[in-house]
Amino acid sequence: MIHQKKNCLVSVIIPSYNCEGCINRAVLSVLNQTYKNIEIIIIRNGGHPLPKLPDDPRIRVIDLKENIGVSKARNLGVGEAKGEYIALLDADDYWVPEKLKIQMNIILRYDRDGVRPDICFTGRRLFYEKDNHIRKGGIIGCDKVVTYRRLLRSNQINCSSVVIARSLLLENAFPDGTDMHEDYAVWLSILREGGYAVGINRPLLYYRVSIGSKSGNKLRSAVMTYKVYRFIGLGLFESLLHMITYTYYGIKKYSNR
Repeated sequence: MIHQKKNCLVSVIIPSYNCEGCINRAVLSVLNQTYKNIEIIIIRNGGHPLPKLPDDPRIRVIDLKENIGVSKARNLGVGEAKGEYIALLDADDYWVPEKLKIQMNIILRYDRDGVRPDICFTGRRLFYEKDNHIRKGGIIGCDKVVTYRRLLRSNQINCSSVVIARSLLLENAFPDGTDMHEDYAVWLSILREGGYAVGINRPLLYYRVSIGSKSGNKLRSAVMTYKVYRFIGLGLFESLLHMITYTYYGIKKYSNR
């Protein structure tokens, strides 16, 4: 774990592919953070041109002609980032104003047996959008402390809620070219080294539910989760055992929202 200092620069990575209808909402939610020492790196991952963005020197756009995939886009953003910490945000999600300040306070101060957290994440409120109309859904909470063994049960770390040291993402890049939950693979790879993630059980993230997303199809999502277990090196039998707990906690999570 790196040595933390107050008011660290946080680089916010926003990949965008044909998200011209919602990316300004995401960007404004970052600019409106009460934590001000930020930079925003938008990776236009091919597709439609970006709309006019807010005029703010903290915004930087990496304009790609072709879609290189979300994993490569995030890795590119991490490589270009100047911040000591990385915050990840998908272009169709957005944050409440105090999100980063709360997380950075936790990162700087939280201590578990002399060890700082590797990952800080939050709960989320679901929302549904149709014809520019937003309907709020339920809230998905999280545990205060998540270890590797706990994370194997189910992935409660939502990518758009994560703040993490840049050095960890340089060492654990998002895997590309695999039909799986690439962010889940990264969190497991990091935590199996013995660290932990700390969760803030508050809906500091607004998460857009999309039927066409990877997690929209539950059967497909289950297959992708199984591929994560195999990717990180679990055997066939152990992977199948974890799939049982994945199914149980998945049903429990969405039945309570």
